[in-house]
Amino acid sequence: MNDKSCQDKKITIMVVDDEVHMRRLIGRMLHGAGFKVIETASGSEALRILTESPHKPDLITCDISMPDMDGFEILKAVRTTPELSNLPVIMLTAMGQLSEADRAKEMGATGYITKPFSALSLIDLIRAETAHIRPDE
Repeated sequence: MNDKSCQDKKITIMVVDDEVHMRRLIGRMLHGAGFKVIETASGSEALRILTESPHKPDLITCDISMPDMDGFEILKAVRTTPELSNLPVIMLTAMGQLSEADRAKEMGATGYITKPFSALSLIDLIRAETAHIRPDE
């Protein structure tokens, strides 16, 4: 397999966060770890890309507290859209409440991380959730 075909198979992560500095920080961390990153500033933008683009991400990281649509609304939309329903979604939040984590899990989130978090913990969780789609070397 040549370098070009390896690059084409990069795992794509969609980062949904209304806070520009957090979105860019997560994007840089993931890009540095070898992932392709799609950054979106709102739930409506994320859902538009998810439903209109022929190239779907392999995983979504999603902030819970956002102004136009909160992360739970995005998660519900993803889980109720047949072509997206199996897409892993990791919820990111500054709300360290156990009830929020429980709600996210009940709604089908594959992971939940409280801000602040270490880059390694997020990257490890993403790698675990996407391990099945890595190209065989």
